[in-house]
Amino acid sequence: MSSPQILDGAMGTELQNRGISIPLPLWSANANIEHPQIVMDIHADYIQAGCDIITANTFRSTFYTYRKADFGSLKSKELSRLSLYKAVECANKVAINSTEVAGSLTTIDDCYTPNAYPGRSVAEDTYGQSIEWLLDAGVDILLFETMGNVEEILCGLDMAIDCKVPIWLSLIMKDETHILDNTPIQKVFKLIEPYQIECLMMNCNQMYTTFNSIQSLLNNWDSKWGIYPNLATSDFDNEYLTIIDKSDFKNSISKLCDYKPDVIGLCCGSTPENINELTKLINKRK
Repeated sequence: MSSPQILDGAMGTELQNRGISIPLPLWSANANIEHPQIVMDIHADYIQAGCDIITANTFRSTFYTYRKADFGSLKSKELSRLSLYKAVECANKVAINSTEVAGSLTTIDDCYTPNAYPGRSVAEDTYGQSIEWLLDAGVDILLFETMGNVEEILCGLDMAIDCKVPIWLSLIMKDETHILDNTPIQKVFKLIEPYQIECLMMNCNQMYTTFNSIQSLLNNWDSKWGIYPNLATSDFDNEYLTIIDKSDFKNSISKLCDYKPDVIGLCCGSTPENINELTKLINKRK
């Protein structure tokens, strides 16, 4: 069996671990502008831990988010563009020859509140602008992650349909058979079938929800797939104050590897040390 590609771990909560304030709604976006060396250090630590893919810190680098943070229109466009380009620059500066850089795209509003989706018009503008910038900045993969609203998923995929880089889509689950907006997973698979999605993933659910949901993915998808759960003890909590202990973590990643994903990583609450443990486990299994 070939080993899975290793995706990196958290950026936002790791910035917090290193003393950087990341208040919502901007989350980690301003760190690209104010603390680029720390962003690069985190990427470098993940590569050192064994990652094949690092994710540029573009998760909240959007005009919509800066406007929500009460910046004016001109300033929001200036800062969102600067944040996004700096994020990709930080990732590309530390990437080694074999490292791929994924450009992160997520829900327009809060990932955990799918009913906050602002509608097709705003989404087209936001995704269209972000995709244009990411491609110009130079990413290897477009990664739609923590996506839990089916209308938003389809809008994002529509805006990326003519891209010349691989499209990866990662879902956040409400339970084992529904994404977060309560759309049945089977319906989601049917709707995304016409799109050229290279890899389908699930992310940012706690371990228990992830385990319960994997079979639904495998029952409906026979191409490249992956998982990167968070380390929280409960779902849909932006604080990440309580994470699973070391013993639970080791048992959980071993169980995840048993499913033989093509791509595996970790989400919020994880660190380069966690990825190093994951790498060691995978190498042991070779």
